[in-house]
Amino acid sequence: MTWRRFLSSLLTMLLMAATSLEAPAADLGSANQPPSGGATAAATASNIVYVPGKAIVCGTSGVLWFAAMLLTFGALYQESADFVRGGCGGRWVLTGQDFTSANAN
Repeated sequence: MTWRRFLSSLLTMLLMAATSLEAPAADLGSANQPPSGGATAAATASNIVYVPGKAIVCGTSGVLWFAAMLLTFGALYQESADFVRGGCGGRWVLTGQDFTSANAN
C-alpha cells in the first residue's frame, strides 16, 4: 500500500510541476536591445535603393490617381485614394531595427 501511495504522490507532483511551468512565447529580451552594427549597415545600404524606389512608386501612383480622377470625373475617388495610400503609405526609411531577427516573421 505504501508503494502505491508513493507512486501516486510522485505522479501528482510531476503533473503539478508540468502544468505549472510556462513556456515563453518569444525571447522578449532581444526586442528591447539596439540593433547591431550589421543590421544598421544593411539598413543604410538598403535605403540607397529603397527610398528612391519608394519615391518613384509614390509619384507614379499620384500621377495615376490624377489620371483616374480625370477619366472617371471623380467617380472612382475611393479606389484611387486607396491606390495612392498604398504607394505612398508605410515606412519611408529603413532602420536597423527592421533587420533584427525579432522582426523577421
